[in-house]
Amino acid sequence: MSPPTQKQLLFAADALFLDFDSNTPCSVLISHFSSDESVVLQHAPARCPHRSTSLMTGPNAVRSYLDLLATYWYRSDSQIHERKVVGANRVEVSASVRWTWRSSGRSWVEDFVCLLDYDEHLKVVGMTVDTKSAPGTCIMRAVDAAEPILWTLSDLPEIMALDFGTEARSL
Repeated sequence: MSPPTQKQLLFAADALFLDFDSNTPCSVLISHFSSDESVVLQHAPARCPHRSTSLMTGPNAVRSYLDLLATYWYRSDSQIHERKVVGANRVEVSASVRWTWRSSGRSWVEDFVCLLDYDEHLKVVGMTVDTKSAPGTCIMRAVDAAEPILWTLSDLPEIMALDFGTEARSL
């Protein structure tokens, strides 16, 4: 079988994101992923110091990830800002999505870059989602609180190193 063309790779990525934005059932979303190979998933803030804690692998990784998303959140207003083929079977998608808690109706926007690795059958074998917006907007760190939490304790050293100017220091 010949390797997928750039056009086919971009079409496969578009199809996945279209189903994702439509809150398509997990049984359909999972069809975008390989059942022949062990899929590797990762979803974390881009500057997370402990990225390995968000790594999911194995035959149940995809189902667990999609079930988690479907159980707690609605997705809407997905926008693809840019998509490009960046390797033989790899597509990079810069996008955003509005997440809404099913329980409270609170929502926020996550900006991210998603790397999708495909097999020769145009099925996803690897998916890495790097949240580019504030770390607290990463769906894997979501907290249903009255006020959105846009940072965590692991972000504190970086926040403390920021220069807020003279006005902030005089407070």
